[in-house]
Amino acid sequence: MRGASNPVRCRYRIGVVVNVNRLLWSGVILIALAPAWSAPPSAALTSSAVPHHGGYQILNQFTVDPERHAVISLPADTRAGDLLWIRPLRLNADEYLVLQKCNSADCSAAQVMRAWNAAGAMGPYPILSNKVRVEAGQTYMVWMQRISIKGGDSFSLYRRDSPPLVFAPTGPARLFSAADLKGARQSGPTPVAKSTTDGTAFVGTFEGGSVVRMEILRPQSAH
Repeated sequence: MRGASNPVRCRYRIGVVVNVNRLLWSGVILIALAPAWSAPPSAALTSSAVPHHGGYQILNQFTVDPERHAVISLPADTRAGDLLWIRPLRLNADEYLVLQKCNSADCSAAQVMRAWNAAGAMGPYPILSNKVRVEAGQTYMVWMQRISIKGGDSFSLYRRDSPPLVFAPTGPARLFSAADLKGARQSGPTPVAKSTTDGTAFVGTFEGGSVVRMEILRPQSAH
């Protein structure tokens, strides 16, 4: 999901509306970056793949945008059929972790695959597994958006289709009234403060202390 008038320069290789009842307001936050899509080279961060673990080869060489430090991309050698295992930890009440994929070659159109708040996976789409199957020819992005709400409440629903690095939650009108939308638009995605590995997992820590752990799982039969 910085200011709506600033162009965005980032390039990522393959790597990470709902009908609501009358109590929900159909408003949409567009925490937007300009739709122009150009990509800086990725910066490799961590150790090499760990083979033959629990029936999978594990890749943990995720990369962070070297210019803006806000978006995590999948390892360059990720391929169709691999599984992205992703687990957010210790999200604050005003934070939303987002997994988004590009739906066009220039990433002018995108789709939020998963989103999490402090309570866990957001709806309304059912989540049956913390693993996401990678599709061929897709670019995936993992990033975090902070939206402060007076009273400490949080959105629990979101729109799936949105431009790249745009998070569009939905919910009751009272949440939109209390949300600092202007501040969210100005701040944009939260930078990644540091990254490392813990065992076989890539660990990204965002400014503010929230953490995401990720691995790419490749069935040994596909190796």
